[in-house]
Amino acid sequence: MNIMKKYFLLILLAGFFTLTSCSSDDDGDDDFEQNIVATWHLTAVEPPLLDFSECSTNPTITFEEDETTEWTFYNAENDCKPETDTGMWNQNTESNYTVTIPGFGSFDGTVEFQNENEFIFTSSYQTIPVVLYFEK
Repeated sequence: MNIMKKYFLLILLAGFFTLTSCSSDDDGDDDFEQNIVATWHLTAVEPPLLDFSECSTNPTITFEEDETTEWTFYNAENDCKPETDTGMWNQNTESNYTVTIPGFGSFDGTVEFQNENEFIFTSSYQTIPVVLYFEK
């Protein structure tokens, strides 16, 4: 009978630890606002199709609520003075966007938010896979 009490206590403790160690899926890392409407700095491009290392300021894109964009580029050939151009953007699905990049055209791609301050845009340019990294 004493052995039965030990097994019962062991099963009871195992059940307790199983219940208390469970976590809710609601506590995931995706609890941040995934809003593209803001000004973002282009921090990297893979493969390196753009070389913006010659100027100390990275290009920016501002996504406006009216689905327009304003790009600001800094060109070393122009003494790194800001040059702006406008484009369009559209959210096609939860993570699929169409973005017009001045001088390059329209791109359909996937936006993956890393957190509230970073996202990755994956698309292709002339059949070459391209990844653009943005930060606020």
